Amino acid sequence: MDNSITKAAQAVDKLDKFRDHLLHRTELKKSEVETLEKYRKCFGWRCKLFSPQQVVNMLMQEYTLKYSQAYQLMAESTRLYGKVEDIDREGSRKILIESLYVAMSIAVKDKNAEAIIAATREIAKLSKVYDDQSPLSPDEMMPARVVKYVQNNVTINNLTTAEGQTDEQ
Repeated sequence: MDNSITKAAQAVDKLDKFRDHLLHRTELKKSEVETLEKYRKCFGWRCKLFSPQQVVNMLMQEYTLKYSQAYQLMAESTRLYGKVEDIDREGSRKILIESLYVAMSIAVKDKNAEAIIAATREIAKLSKVYDDQSPLSPDEMMPARVVKYVQNNVTINNLTTAEGQTDEQ
């Protein structure tokens, strides 16, 4: 029964040495360094908004891998670095803005005024340049100070109550 380790457990063990390298700078063999570079490239492509199928196809082309090998490499990269789809809304917005800047620079090289204007409008829209938001109130800009004191491993909050007296507990 000890010899019957599942493939999932083997994959976790396989990724543990990469996690140790990334977190604690442990040494990797040459072949493991090459595999880590493939994981990074895979994650980078996903961050550039390529679909999983496109990433698998690019892995197959660049490294002459079979479909199953490329898909496994992408799946392991996802387990190692995380799912790109789980990036929060703000992160997705920033990635899109960066992609639009790249598109705009290409349009500038090609002297394509329509594409430059379209990219600029989209960047402004995603950057919320045209939003008429009210300015921040002084309370939002400088929230009230909260002081915490620690005495004998006990945290004591020094907050001011509505009457202006300190509330010590």
